[in-house]
Amino acid sequence: MITLPAFADAPKDQYELFDREARTIKDTFTRLEWERRLSSIPLGHSISESRCNAFFAGGRLPTVKELLTILDEEPHQEYESGAVVPKMLDALAFPDAPIGKPYWTSTPADASSMWGVNFSTGEMVKVLAIDTALSRCVR
Repeated sequence: MITLPAFADAPKDQYELFDREARTIKDTFTRLEWERRLSSIPLGHSISESRCNAFFAGGRLPTVKELLTILDEEPHQEYESGAVVPKMLDALAFPDAPIGKPYWTSTPADASSMWGVNFSTGEMVKVLAIDTALSRCVR
């Protein structure tokens, strides 16, 4: 198989060149390294934290501020679960990203909730710590 470097649709130079099959992508502005592809199965917060730690050394859930840095302000349309849905996440940098639930962050919203990000609307949302959500790991 031949693989070529790819550019994301994000602002010029936001991400380093990456191979389409790469497991991670590096943001040149924040210097954060992000997981590119993830499971569409929502998990609990503590399980998501463990998954990130196992994904790569130093892996963790992002803060809400960090997660908002990958929000694409120009949404595109994709098919998901048989419907056309808006996605506010770069389709090349983060292919096949599910958006059916918010994404966990490590930022507490209050005593029983964490902040999450909805990549369909671009909004920050409170997610009960006992609920499930999607997760994208960072380091």
